[in-house]
Amino acid sequence: MTEFYLFRHGETDWNHLGRMQGSADIPLNARGLAQAEAVREYFDRLRGEIAFNPKRDLISSPLMRASRTARIAFRLDESHPLRIEPRFRETHMGLAEGMTRDELVGSFGEEIWNEWIGLSAKSWNARFPKGESKGEVRDRALQAMIDFSHEAEAYRGSSEKPHAFAVATHGGLLRRVLHHLHPNLTTPIDVLNCSVFKISYDGKTWVANCVPLFQP
Repeated sequence: MTEFYLFRHGETDWNHLGRMQGSADIPLNARGLAQAEAVREYFDRLRGEIAFNPKRDLISSPLMRASRTARIAFRLDESHPLRIEPRFRETHMGLAEGMTRDELVGSFGEEIWNEWIGLSAKSWNARFPKGESKGEVRDRALQAMIDFSHEAEAYRGSSEKPHAFAVATHGGLLRRVLHHLHPNLTTPIDVLNCSVFKISYDGKTWVANCVPLFQP
């Protein structure tokens, strides 16, 4: 199997204020920087157990809150290249970006919010005006992991350790993927800043933990 260690970025001021970030490029705040340092300790311990090359196997969303977290977590300064994969970016939330929950409900109504946080099959079509649907985010993230698992076939060699990718991404995207792989869950999965979730794929079968391996 190819292993993916997907981790959410550190906290931003908009996280702290409860504002929908989506594609807005908001930097880490002081707490977020500290969380990125905490997840670095986790990855330092993990790297002895997996086949992993940070120059090749560390992947990030293009948004700065994710890429900064990735660089801190793997001790890469700005001079080192970092693989960017747009399919791991956060949901584009359209006209809802920058709003709090109350502002969003006031602008678009309670029904659209309930669809957004819902877990029914119908909720995959939920979106805010001019934004992506939950299903679109799920599909692009899963396809990215499938593509990277095919790439990993060329790296396996004689190592008995599983090949792994570390992916700096976002809470909304992680929830979409995890709920898709655990369709019987009836309560939302909590994805805290800098929490780490493991998803494995063997070309046919997905195995995902819905409890984080690490959270600060």
